[in-house]
Amino acid sequence: MEQVVVDYLKDLGISVSAEYCKKIIVSHPDYPSLLGVSDALERLGIPSQIGRIEEEHLSKVEFPFLLHLESARDGLVLIKKKEDLGKDHIDLTQWKGIVLKAESVDKITDTEHNRELKKERLTKRLLLVLTVSLLGALLLPTLQAFSWTSLALLSTSIAGTIVGYILIAKELGVTYKSVESFCNTSTRVNCDKILNSEGAQIVSFFSLSEAVISYFVFQLIVAGIILPITGSNVTYLWVLMAGSALSVPMVIYSLYYQVIKAKTWCKLCMLVNGVLITQAVFFGFLFFNEVIVIEAIEFVPFIFSAFLFLAITASVVVLKEKFQKINKAVNAEIAANRVKYDPEVFAHLLFQGQQVHTSTFDKEMIIGNPKAPFKLLMVANLHCHPCKLAFENVLELVDSFPDQVNAELRFLMSGGNLIHGIMASTYLIQYWKQHIYGIESESDDTQKLIQDWYNRISMQDFEKWYPKDVSIVDSEENILELQHYKWVTDHNIDRTPTHFLNGYQFPSKYGVKDLANLMAGLEGFMPKQKKGFKRKEKELVK
Repeated sequence: MEQVVVDYLKDLGISVSAEYCKKIIVSHPDYPSLLGVSDALERLGIPSQIGRIEEEHLSKVEFPFLLHLESARDGLVLIKKKEDLGKDHIDLTQWKGIVLKAESVDKITDTEHNRELKKERLTKRLLLVLTVSLLGALLLPTLQAFSWTSLALLSTSIAGTIVGYILIAKELGVTYKSVESFCNTSTRVNCDKILNSEGAQIVSFFSLSEAVISYFVFQLIVAGIILPITGSNVTYLWVLMAGSALSVPMVIYSLYYQVIKAKTWCKLCMLVNGVLITQAVFFGFLFFNEVIVIEAIEFVPFIFSAFLFLAITASVVVLKEKFQKINKAVNAEIAANRVKYDPEVFAHLLFQGQQVHTSTFDKEMIIGNPKAPFKLLMVANLHCHPCKLAFENVLELVDSFPDQVNAELRFLMSGGNLIHGIMASTYLIQYWKQHIYGIESESDDTQKLIQDWYNRISMQDFEKWYPKDVSIVDSEENILELQHYKWVTDHNIDRTPTHFLNGYQFPSKYGVKDLANLMAGLEGFMPKQKKGFKRKEKELVK
């Protein structure tokens, strides 16, 4: 489901982080469902609609769009053009009239997504640089001492390594669309069935995919590095020929298992077999033409090659195990997040926490839309680094959901150096009251004021940027900073940052970032839930 959605967004011309998009879809409490997809799109800031339509009007919907089919592998089918609605492509008898249509946007509003997208793009560039560098490092020595023997060995080793990577990637759950299309062309072809069978397990801790990648990486190092360095030492050709001879029985067994036992074909396995057979023929040609001669055998290269192969094999097994542990941890986190990001669970925990009196002061420091239904109150200390990070998260949330959330601020009495005998918190609040409160850009200027403080946390520098008239003194009952300090003391808040949502203190296992995953399902839910939980409590008492 999540891959279809990613493909759909890319077809709309929207630049998305595939991994991030998939993660928020699979972390949804109702995964797999259209609601989860819709909420994910809302979080990304992509307008979408889910509706019902009669079949005769389906071709009039603007392409592309998603159909919800019960017979589809992922529940969703991407319709790019009118021809995709034909009987050869989908079975509309399994369609209940549900269509999901999203709109193209120039920019995704989710800040965290945009960070992940930048990381993905950087990673892709680095992988490209790495691939080109490795190929250059392998090909340059071969070209300098060019021979058809070295070129044939290097090319088949590269081909085998690529297929080996694909095999082990499939085993680790990493899929590529082109590979899946290649592997699933007919009912007689089933790569997954072969790769997950007992026949693909050489021993309990060593699988076919590990053997293939280890063998061809070993070949690649020998053919691309060792042979050019040693001046095409014939002993290393003997090493490669011995390995090729040992692979022939494996090819025969692979064909037997697929034809006789499994009664299905694995195209990837056949590619491996093709490379191995090509190499066996090639080494046979070299031997019968006396390019490889017995007199050239040396003992040390064989021992070195054995140690090298064992080192590569051990590294592959260890790395695969590490990746599997990471995958398990990621899957466990996703399963936990489906519970954590359930609005009912969050609302229940929220209403069990401390409720505070949040009536606004005469002059309230608010960032965002004052009429937003969700009021996020942050209690902060101006000399607290976690508060700086938390404030950045608050701003990201308000930017991502400008119509739903605003941020209100309360400050503790701060220590540190004084300016004109005034504490940092007092100075900042007084400056805000004198120069920012009531102006048209109040929200933006409030945000900038606090950001500039946290970016400097220096009284002297801050005073230069934000000078205020220290001669203006309010009457004691109207001093805004005292209202802040008294409110914090009255509610026994002794640590920062502390967050409240609509008057309720955040549950201990939740942070501001988690709200982004809850917003789509939370609006309009909390007031109903508050009454609902009371009814449940009464029923338990009875």
